[in-house]
Amino acid sequence: MTDIFALTTSCAWRKLNRLCAGASQAQETGENSAKFNAINYLSLAPYSTEDGNNYLAEIANEDVLAACNLSLYRASLLFTYKHVINKDFQRAHVECCQAISNLEAGLNRLGITTELEQHDLTKRARGFVYSLASQAELQQARIKSKIASHLVFVLGMHRSGTSAITGMLAQAGFAAPLDQMPANTVNPKGFWESLSIVKLNEDFLEKMESHWSSSLPLPAGWDESISAREWRTDLINTISEVFKGEELPTIKDPRFCLLIPGLEPWLESRLIDTSFIIPIRNPLEVYNSLLKAQGTDLHNALRLWIHSILTAERVTRGYGRTFISFDILIQDPTSVLEACLKMVAAAADRENTASIANYESKARHEAFDQATAFIDKSLKRQRADITEKDFSETGSTRDTILIKLASEIYRAILSHIADDESISRVLDEIAPRLVRALA
Repeated sequence: MTDIFALTTSCAWRKLNRLCAGASQAQETGENSAKFNAINYLSLAPYSTEDGNNYLAEIANEDVLAACNLSLYRASLLFTYKHVINKDFQRAHVECCQAISNLEAGLNRLGITTELEQHDLTKRARGFVYSLASQAELQQARIKSKIASHLVFVLGMHRSGTSAITGMLAQAGFAAPLDQMPANTVNPKGFWESLSIVKLNEDFLEKMESHWSSSLPLPAGWDESISAREWRTDLINTISEVFKGEELPTIKDPRFCLLIPGLEPWLESRLIDTSFIIPIRNPLEVYNSLLKAQGTDLHNALRLWIHSILTAERVTRGYGRTFISFDILIQDPTSVLEACLKMVAAAADRENTASIANYESKARHEAFDQATAFIDKSLKRQRADITEKDFSETGSTRDTILIKLASEIYRAILSHIADDESISRVLDEIAPRLVRALA
């Protein structure tokens, strides 16, 4: 069974809300209705205006003590959120510990087992409070219209067409940052990414003792750390400054392939909609491009490609996303732009669907040709050729394994590119071999 306790204490309100639909179907088949009502009750964020008393009353019909425990959890959660808004994190942590204890007691009475040991309580509460703090800041930014209701992330590995796609979307009317990185010989048509966001992400990676070129995972629990909370705070302020609250800001920085897990409090908040456009390019072409641009060797390029693609795919499951073949982008940019517009419209909340539909129509009539003309075939300057010299310099046995695994991932995504669930399933099947190869 899905870990309801873990989802609740990580502020995963969106995932819990999605579970409600499945729980509703289970209830119709005669399964435990108290669990169904508990999931609905727990899916309410502390800033939600929905009345959950009806769920609580239904739980009380089956187990009064469970209802009391969950009611106390909710009260402590609301106090925690109040302290978070006031930036009184010490009191928020104390109240959050009480909330977690009541939550655990209520779930256990309903047969939803938790395995929280006492020494884990402080750590769990700290991550819970930091996630709530990021959601509170996001809520305030939305209230003040400092940040758009729908964020678009171009989430791809370096040298995979991220600049081309972002530039095309900008030509179609999506919001581009005000402080764009200037074009150069590597990207003569521009990078279409914010200098401020790149610096912020680079500084944060340095704090985590990492770098965009590192294929090693970030420290365990980094996304629930105080540093991650501060990074999210700075990111809200930076996005506000460089996009000025414009709708459909298109945020592109390949570092987000590694950092996107740290944005889960935003993604799960239900305060904003998000869309992920994930370009995918042959890993050997990416290597050749990185070698030319950065001097990156084959082994590190492939490890970084694998790590970036798998992290981006795993974290974006269940959210609006579309994978884009780099080759199709070059050959048929019109179909790619249509796919992006369709996905963004589908990912929008019902309240925003009309405005997205109007935007799509406007883009088609006023900027479609201009946007697709931004892409030209000269953007593809690298080929997937690996020479004997490459192997002699890097060690053929080790790199042959990585080449095969990276190529398998690439083919798996391309062959299932229209079937999102199949992509996840196939990559999960490949994952055990990847763990051994990357160890």
